[in-house]
Amino acid sequence: MKTNPFLISGYVSPEYFCDRNNETEAITEAIRNNRHLTIFSPRRIGKTGLIKHVFFTSGHTKDFIPVYMDILATGSLSEFTECFGRAVLSVLSKNEPAIRKILKVLASIRPKAGIDPVTGEPYVSVSISNEQEAADSLNTIFRYLYSQKNNFALAIDEFQQVTYYPEKNVEAVLRTNVQQTNNVSMIFSGSRKHLLTGIFSLPGRPFYNSTQIMEIGKIPEESYKEFIEMKFEKGGMKTDPSAIDRILRITAGHTFYVQYLCNRLFSDGRMITADAVLNMLLRIIIENEAVYASYIALLTPLQYKTLRAVALGGGVKNPTSSQFLNSNDLGAASSVSMAIKSLTDKGFLDFTNDTYTLNDMFFNSWLKYKSGAL
Repeated sequence: MKTNPFLISGYVSPEYFCDRNNETEAITEAIRNNRHLTIFSPRRIGKTGLIKHVFFTSGHTKDFIPVYMDILATGSLSEFTECFGRAVLSVLSKNEPAIRKILKVLASIRPKAGIDPVTGEPYVSVSISNEQEAADSLNTIFRYLYSQKNNFALAIDEFQQVTYYPEKNVEAVLRTNVQQTNNVSMIFSGSRKHLLTGIFSLPGRPFYNSTQIMEIGKIPEESYKEFIEMKFEKGGMKTDPSAIDRILRITAGHTFYVQYLCNRLFSDGRMITADAVLNMLLRIIIENEAVYASYIALLTPLQYKTLRAVALGGGVKNPTSSQFLNSNDLGAASSVSMAIKSLTDKGFLDFTNDTYTLNDMFFNSWLKYKSGAL
């Protein structure tokens, strides 16, 4: 059975990874020079895959030990610390002697050893019961890292989640611990630009001006065209150049949507023509109609009307301009401004390169389809 080369989840190896050479070099250089990084990008543009690609390609150099954690599912400092403990200690506990040493050194935070039921690998985790214990445990783990001879690269994905924690001192607690280590390079990444930039760019915040800022954009179109054509060709499938152009136009170059559409086309096993691309897109958006209907149920009539206008226009730079308001019959500029803010806060819209666009490219196509504009 042929392996589908268009991955839609997880990272496997450079073979399935497209470009990002400049970004990979910049992140690796920052880590090797012990600089902290803040990386942000719109959702599903590929920042997590990029971080894991950096960790994979740099792993053989032994310059640093990579640690990755995703905190999107956490809701408090205690849960953050448990996630942090699992990520760090599981990387360090690769064998039984290492586990015994960790259990002894970190006895004060009551670590637990076990076997991962999925991978079969040994791991060490911690269980936190209250805020003070979380802060103390966090400090203990950072001090343990500092005591090691190795350098570490610690990536915390969806870092903006800490702004939702009930505790008010989370950023200060983390900043204090980060400052006390000189062998840990931090990578703070996320998809909510305004929240992340607030953490690192506003005077008075604990992390103010403490990291190098990097915004991840789309993969260059020519690079993606070559990658797509090569992967289809290696799989024994012919592609029409106009089909690849249509794929990139439909997805606006968003990594997840490019990969997903190509994954479905590859599994279909037919010659990749522009018509085949459109037919597959129609299959995908019709399959997801129930999901899109649930999206609309979350919106007020004006929010939906505004979102639809942005989709039909392929984005908008100035949503309160008289041209945009009048051509879409949206009413008062103040009301539309509030609708835009709400749609952005809810994750329906993204503001990049001075333009508001939909985050979900397939939802964008469904709105066009329902309006007869696809």
